[in-house]
Amino acid sequence: MRNILIFIIISCAVSLQSQDRLFTYTYQSNVLNKSQKEIEVVTTFRNGRNNYYRALKHRLEFELGLGSKIQTSFYLNYSYSNRVVENYGVQSFESNVDYNFSNEWKFKLSDPVANAIGSALYFEYTLSPSIMGYEAKIIFDKQLGNIIQAFNIVGEYEMENMYKSNGNKIDISLLEEKVFELNYALSFNLKEGLSLGIELLNQNGLSKSFNLEYSTFSGGPCLSFNQGAYWINFTILPQITNLLGFERELNNHEKFQTRLIFSYEL
Repeated sequence: MRNILIFIIISCAVSLQSQDRLFTYTYQSNVLNKSQKEIEVVTTFRNGRNNYYRALKHRLEFELGLGSKIQTSFYLNYSYSNRVVENYGVQSFESNVDYNFSNEWKFKLSDPVANAIGSALYFEYTLSPSIMGYEAKIIFDKQLGNIIQAFNIVGEYEMENMYKSNGNKIDISLLEEKVFELNYALSFNLKEGLSLGIELLNQNGLSKSFNLEYSTFSGGPCLSFNQGAYWINFTILPQITNLLGFERELNNHEKFQTRLIFSYEL
């Protein structure tokens, strides 16, 4: 009987490793097996601020399992946005395009099936001519039968050089962004290869002196489909409220965002 239980646990863990995430914003502790490789295409759409705003961000990721419960990923990122900005009562239309590179490292500490709780550490850095960013996550998850839960504690820090014409000179200023984030996700396996769930995000913006500027709360349904060598995750995530004033924060965040991930095992 004991050997049968061990076999079931190992079988569940291996099946989970063929797809290291069921959610699009919330990460799980599983990593790819050694030499296992995947290509992921991630597209995020954001829409709706106080003034007109729409943005798309694409990430092309190459993911590689290194063994010893470690995996790494390399991203090529491309984003563009259109928005209306207002200065001293005068509105103008602005378009932004950005290309950058990211590298991710993920270290699995415990398993969500074999251990009491799954856990992992995550670190990512981003580089471009004008932006340098860092992101760290502490990941927890647990699988009980057909139900999978995940919880992330996330910290982000980004520095961006801003350029502005001043006569015959260019003034350069540094824009800093500090974000503390809590993510929770729950998924129920409807049948083999198909899961339905919900994701909840609490994003907190911090000032230079680490004062809380906003605390947005967003939530919506997520769907995951796995078929052979590929899988697809999709989440719809409207902003529900700003926990500081119980009105939506539409200066730095959008009314609505959605994300689609397509992954193929090489």
